Amino acid sequence: MSGGPRHFVHVFATFGAGGPQVRAVQLIERLGAAAVHTVRALDGNTDALAMLSPAARVTLAPPAPRRGLLGSVAAARTWLRAQRPDLVLTYNWGAIESAIAARSLGLPLVHHEDGFLPDEAVRRLRRRTLLRRFALRSVPVVVPSAVLQRIATAEWRLPAAQVHHLPNGVDLQRFRAAAGAGAETAGVVGTVGGLRGEKDHATLLRAFAALEPGVARRLDLVGGGPLDGELRALAQQLGLGARVRFTGPVRDTAPCYAELGVFVLSSRTEQMPLALLEAMACGLPVVATDVGDVRAMLPPSAQDLIVPREDPAALAAALRRVLADAELRRRLGADNRRRVEQHYEAGTCLDRFVALYDRAAAAPR
Repeated sequence: MSGGPRHFVHVFATFGAGGPQVRAVQLIERLGAAAVHTVRALDGNTDALAMLSPAARVTLAPPAPRRGLLGSVAAARTWLRAQRPDLVLTYNWGAIESAIAARSLGLPLVHHEDGFLPDEAVRRLRRRTLLRRFALRSVPVVVPSAVLQRIATAEWRLPAAQVHHLPNGVDLQRFRAAAGAGAETAGVVGTVGGLRGEKDHATLLRAFAALEPGVARRLDLVGGGPLDGELRALAQQLGLGARVRFTGPVRDTAPCYAELGVFVLSSRTEQMPLALLEAMACGLPVVATDVGDVRAMLPPSAQDLIVPREDPAALAAALRRVLADAELRRRLGADNRRRVEQHYEAGTCLDRFVALYDRAAAAPR
């Protein structure tokens, strides 16, 4: 980007440690001195700020109370006008009122859609579809997956030229295979992600319970969230006891992958999960549900380890096959690492975002 620092305003429904927030942190770091940032988390959750370096020039704005659609838009207009931003960045359905407000003020705007909660995983809600169609029609919309690109153009009827399919990327230096990993991780299965409904840890727990302890000795659930208590109770009900380790929230997930032998994605809805890219970069074999762009992300050798969502038996069968074959795990892990090196290196992926932001900020108003 050229010229002096630009003021970027980011509006999230939540700034917890999820995929879109991790990518935003990566982009803030990538932009460096080219931009200063104001981040507003509408729910007040700012856990992702802990991932920023001390050098990042970020101001935290107070949360905004919900006032219904029109009241929230009016409040967002007042706040955004006072910010005098060079670019407004809004994220997902929870920030749609701020997108409408920025557009109504004629402010440069880029909106990001990264996926859905379970209530829109299979079929989008009509009211939300119509509002997205109205609010986003004339602004750049970033999506990380081909699935979302089709939804944006076919269901929301956004012009194809306005929908930018920009895949997520992964830091290949920070996420890499651990030296000497082997026997100590055999039989250790794990996943990384918030304990929320869309991640469907319940199906993973049921699948793990079907595996013999000699084959699958431990399951790591890395992350925290609202379903923590419910999932702990389910683990006890299934008789898993000490075989399941709940880590709680983790600031740096990179070391967690080094303790796994197999990574599992059990989600009922995803688009392009960063945790999957991180696991692949760490040279882990992957068993995953067939959601979003997961099938396109994984190499040909992993295709028959992609299973239907919400199917504990299918997930258990795929896990059993991988856990029983050390050579298969090694080969799959190497293929996964090669795949991210070829297609998902962070710097290349992030620079595509920066180029779009540069164009949007510089466009005539």
